[in-house]
Amino acid sequence: MCDTIVALGAATKDGVTLFGKNSDREPDEVQNIKIYSRQKHKPGENVECTYLTIPQVSATAAIMLCQPFWMFGAEMGANEYGVVIGNEALFTKEKPDATGLTGMDLLRLALERSRTAREALETIIELLEKYGQGGNCGYRQKFLYMNSFLIADVAEAYVLETVKSWWAWKQVKDFWSISNIISLEKDFDACSPGLVENAIKKGYCKSEVDFNFRKCYSDKIITWGAKGAPREARSRAMLSRGKGALTTADFMALLRDHGDKPGWTPDKSGGTICMHAADKLIRRSQSVCSMVAKIGKQQQFYYTTGASNPCLSPYYPVFSSGTVNPSGYLDGDAGYSAEPFWWECEKLHRKALWHFPAALDAIQPQIAEYEQGMLAAVEGGKVPLTQDTIDKYFTKARAIPRDWGTKLDSLPLRKPKWLFCRYWQSYNRLNGIE
Repeated sequence: MCDTIVALGAATKDGVTLFGKNSDREPDEVQNIKIYSRQKHKPGENVECTYLTIPQVSATAAIMLCQPFWMFGAEMGANEYGVVIGNEALFTKEKPDATGLTGMDLLRLALERSRTAREALETIIELLEKYGQGGNCGYRQKFLYMNSFLIADVAEAYVLETVKSWWAWKQVKDFWSISNIISLEKDFDACSPGLVENAIKKGYCKSEVDFNFRKCYSDKIITWGAKGAPREARSRAMLSRGKGALTTADFMALLRDHGDKPGWTPDKSGGTICMHAADKLIRRSQSVCSMVAKIGKQQQFYYTTGASNPCLSPYYPVFSSGTVNPSGYLDGDAGYSAEPFWWECEKLHRKALWHFPAALDAIQPQIAEYEQGMLAAVEGGKVPLTQDTIDKYFTKARAIPRDWGTKLDSLPLRKPKWLFCRYWQSYNRLNGIE
């Protein structure tokens, strides 16, 4: 379960495009920040995706991905041309295929092969129609679904929603958000041949005039359980309130949102944009990585937590021409290790679960102070982001979870609900976290 947001120039303070996403996946599914340089490829070369091998193109762009450690594709990312994409799982009446390109494969391939948001939209459609979508997208648990995409660059943004090889898209006017629910109804700009005809054939609607994408194709039970509708409504309400003055900091705050109720705790409330896992049935996903982008005509800025639960994780800058991941950043994988940044932050999160809401009240002011200074320094100048700057702010960001890892015991202890405790204790045993 995920949330992806975008605002174009008319809706933002600086007249730029803002983009953000929380990637919600299984609680121990490490998501690494991967940077791939521009590449040229030989004629006849193939690319191995998660389940399919397809022909490679002659050249691929430099890209930055937020990538689950075990797959080819990614949950969100950007390329050297300022194109950004995030995808969402959709649950429909149509049965997903056992194999095909995953939504994450399509996202990566589009970033590698496109210079604009419109090109990325067309690339995904072309690949979808040629190879279809499918395959298990879960890590420990089998999980198959259709996909939606939010695609943006400095000038344009598009929402693309798919069912099997069918699709519909809409150009975004000012802002938009997508969650785990079909967002398009009758308001799409174009759709594929067969989308409406299949709905009529299967009795989802009576005629073309009657066709409503969301109402016709949504699996109502699974979509309800995913809580996509309340998260979509919440993100759009927050975007609407800030319309015309939205900033990078606003997008970071939106992705940390737990709603308006005071004293929020993760064992009691689901369906929040910053998602915390709580059980093996309904709330089995959580925000395992977050990304925010600011895309202007002259400069682009990209930020990630590189870690789970943005409510407890600071953002740091990444991805500028000629740069790599920060010094000291190590990829994580299936096994717990103290060195990878993702696992370091996840261990703090699991300990903090027994100290909510005090942990939020204590840690968030420190994160806010750091991010205020970081954003002023990174976005305040007119020079490209350097490797030294990336290294500097990653070191500062990393110091926050390291500092609080030893100080959490001083905060009030609150024992969550019994089933919630059992759930997280089982994951700690599975991952070898004490």
